[in-house]
Amino acid sequence: MPTVSVIIPAYNAEPFIADTVRSALDQTFRDVEVIVVDDGSKDGTLARLAEFGDRIRVHQQPNGGVARARNTGVGLATGSWVAFLDADDQWLPTKLERQFTHADAPMVFTDRFNFGARGELPELQSLLTPMHGGDIFLPLLLEGNFITSTSVLIRRTLFERMGGFYIGLNGTEDWDLWLRVAERHPIGFCAEPLVRYRFHAGGISRNFVRMNRERTEVIARALASERGRSLSAWTRRQIWAQTWCTNGGDARRAGARRDALLGFARAAAAWPLEVQAYREAIKVCLNA
Repeated sequence: MPTVSVIIPAYNAEPFIADTVRSALDQTFRDVEVIVVDDGSKDGTLARLAEFGDRIRVHQQPNGGVARARNTGVGLATGSWVAFLDADDQWLPTKLERQFTHADAPMVFTDRFNFGARGELPELQSLLTPMHGGDIFLPLLLEGNFITSTSVLIRRTLFERMGGFYIGLNGTEDWDLWLRVAERHPIGFCAEPLVRYRFHAGGISRNFVRMNRERTEVIARALASERGRSLSAWTRRQIWAQTWCTNGGDARRAGARRDALLGFARAAAAWPLEVQAYREAIKVCLNA
């Protein structure tokens, strides 16, 4: 029985899937199985996967979204740990080996390199987004999702106990799960950038309306949890202010001025001391 089951959900991933699978097979930590869940691809994804023969396991299913595909993969897994790898991302060769130096925690994530159509984003994600481990339930609520799913290594028993990814979400399902884990467990952080996260025009995060709606739902679900309900009213208002401010920022970058101003107004109403909301609203009004 392998130690790690690598779960790769794939949908129309023909241009990237071979390099992705190869990065999982080329790990210095060798005790792995690679499971690819083809989520109803209509391109040549399956043909590319066939090149790897019996070095990987391929499961086909009708298209049902990434959350369902990942859950299916974990259901097929035999490893005591599972690691997620998106079909257009890549791992560095020592990724798993380095993560196991932090395996006293039941879930471990790493820093990442950004590549592809990353625009003005830095190559190293931690230069933009502070990352830390330990008790991170509150930071995940206040700072947003700083955990890249492609970097996560988690005990399979914990994943199953948490109920897996919530299939009602399609783009923030990972953040939702990390919050449920963080509510009850410390999370390990390996500060090395051990994964390569690809940006491209077809990325799911480009749909700001859906992302804003899902971001709001994730926060609501977390605040409805036992630990979420125990937070002070002031803290909850700060969390909502940050959420609305982020939603407004996404709308502004997409050119949706009305949605942007609405987000910033809600942020200011939730937490009048949220200076960023006023600054961003002024930028919208000035078309800056």
